Amino acid sequence: MQTELTRAQAKQVNRIVVPSTDVSDGDIIARVKAGNSNAYGSLMRRYNQRLYRIARSIVRDNAAAMDIVQEAYIKAYYKLDEFRGPGGFLTWLAMITRNEALMYLRKYKREVYMDDEIISEQLTTDKNLPDALMQNKQLGILIQQNIDQLPEGFRSVFVLRGVEHFSVKETSQILDIKEATVKTRFFRAKHLLQENFQTYLDNTGMTLYEIGGHHCDIIIHNVLAHIQQRPQ
Repeated sequence: MQTELTRAQAKQVNRIVVPSTDVSDGDIIARVKAGNSNAYGSLMRRYNQRLYRIARSIVRDNAAAMDIVQEAYIKAYYKLDEFRGPGGFLTWLAMITRNEALMYLRKYKREVYMDDEIISEQLTTDKNLPDALMQNKQLGILIQQNIDQLPEGFRSVFVLRGVEHFSVKETSQILDIKEATVKTRFFRAKHLLQENFQTYLDNTGMTLYEIGGHHCDIIIHNVLAHIQQRPQ
């Protein structure tokens, strides 16, 4: 899909997509079903970052994660009639994104680690980090690299529970695993990441797997262009 936008295209995206926190997902979905495809852009603006993190936690590739999110939005658009609200739209989107990411791994013959018995080598880091690494960006990169080394099953659970703060039940639904498994993997993932990194996440928040506004605009433009060329 298109990876760059012209200035005119970027302006068009920002003009037709006005994010609003006081409008429910259900209201926006009703507008989309009534024929206002541009309204779908508001949902994308609302959830781009969270879905990107989910995809990125599975495939460990920035460009692939963007493509996966775009495909997930397109599939969700054509399946809107299957969504049973009024709540839970984000969880539904997240499940579609997760499935797209797993399909990507299978397509490119990458291993999918979902077994609790598969444990990566204990991560090693210097607990006495130099002052230079304590800057948010540098430390963030270091933490992200360590998260990428987690087994896939643990990595996805950690991002959903520890970064995006989905509930145990929601995480269970998204990843299609038992709630007890969610709790076990989250507990073990935190230990693999070591205490100093988890303390940083808890206390300061984490700019993990971030996509900038420009990339967000690209996703919205690509998806809207696709669905408007091929109406529902």
